[in-house]
Amino acid sequence: MDSKLLVLVMIVHLICMVTAQDSSCVRCCDYEPTNTSGQFSILRGEKGDTGERGLPGQIGKAGPIGEKGTTGEKGSNGFPGYRGEPGTSGPKGSIGPSGLQGPRGSKGLRGTKGEKGSKGQKGELYDFENWPVFSVARSSVQNGQSSHTTVTYDFTFVNIGNDMNLGTGIFTCHIPGVYFFTFATLKYNNKHAAAFIMVNNTPKARIFGDDKDWQGMISQSLTITLTAGNTVWVRIDKHSEYRNVQLHSNNKHHTTFNGQLIRPAV
Repeated sequence: MDSKLLVLVMIVHLICMVTAQDSSCVRCCDYEPTNTSGQFSILRGEKGDTGERGLPGQIGKAGPIGEKGTTGEKGSNGFPGYRGEPGTSGPKGSIGPSGLQGPRGSKGLRGTKGEKGSKGQKGELYDFENWPVFSVARSSVQNGQSSHTTVTYDFTFVNIGNDMNLGTGIFTCHIPGVYFFTFATLKYNNKHAAAFIMVNNTPKARIFGDDKDWQGMISQSLTITLTAGNTVWVRIDKHSEYRNVQLHSNNKHHTTFNGQLIRPAV
């Protein structure tokens, strides 16, 4: 475009801006000249290139907080989360009650031989020379005078320790332990033979033969634990229903009483 023509267009545009309050502005670019006298002409120029985009404006102030909305519908279940890391060990709990006894297990393998134990303490020595043993006998018949008649003896086979008293017929324990006693007598024709082996005035074992017409040996034995001071003896049992209670004997010693210590107390 000619420089003169450009200056003219700028002047016309300026005039339009000044008179815009009183009249409508006519854009030069929209004006088509009608003057064909040849003095001048106004031509529309080509459209220019698009300008560069301007800078963003400043961020505006935050608006007021809106009202609380209504509760939404419950969402669907989410996917399972990843497994977390193991937590730290908690404190030790208290001991619970004992459970029921389980079934017996199978027999295990035989263990190895253990070490030899230490030597034990020296045991207590017993006086074997006075180890209580006795065997005594009667050389004559003894009839039952009452239910408390004690059988006595007049002959001694052996009386080690002297714990047996022939005159009273009573054995008194001095060494505590387990003792073995036997009593034997002859049951004679038509006579009752009845007696008890007594321990501390308590009947422990009975000897009995009825009064039928027969004769033969009868006996009784007793194994019992005694403590020091216990007494053992034989008492004739004269019951009101028994007639002619008798323990028969003679110089052949049919009536005997025996006893011995078989195991001392630990």
